[in-house]
Amino acid sequence: MNLFRIPFIALLSILLISGCAKKKEAVSENGSKSSGAANVSEISGFEKRGDLAPNFSWKDKDGKTISFDNFRGKVTLVNFWATWCGPCKRELPDLIALSKEMENEGVKVIGVSTDRGANVIDDVKAFVAEAGITYQIVISNEELEETYGNIRVIPTTFLIDADGKISQTIVGGRTKEQFAEAIRAILK
Repeated sequence: MNLFRIPFIALLSILLISGCAKKKEAVSENGSKSSGAANVSEISGFEKRGDLAPNFSWKDKDGKTISFDNFRGKVTLVNFWATWCGPCKRELPDLIALSKEMENEGVKVIGVSTDRGANVIDDVKAFVAEAGITYQIVISNEELEETYGNIRVIPTTFLIDADGKISQTIVGGRTKEQFAEAIRAILK
């Protein structure tokens, strides 16, 4: 009986030690510490427009202001989601793959996190880093959500054509194939 206890205690000890370890801070190329992904930013401005998709802006990792209008001329998928949303998490791997596969076709993916809280930026950065999300993520606010038609259900995805018009609104989760089919219809 003692022979069975020793491996069990050793395994339990390893699990406890590894499970309680603090997450290491990421260190960037210039040696500065970071608590998560560099592709996560807060909304720094937005503008509602008549027949065009709302414009919004954020600061990139170098502090440069980037505007949604910078993507004019490309089909853009704008996905409103949250770290706590089950259907959102299920479609993330498909969106990551889609963003990589369709980039050469002039398609951009932007994630808009609807998470809230005192540590929202750090929380979303940690989630994005862990999930391996490589496309741009911006942290939303109520005003931006209202500008996009008062987002009440997530995930909600907007497919925006090269002219900046909302071509399709998709409420609820979808697969990579469903998104790709909808995007290819716009690319034609």
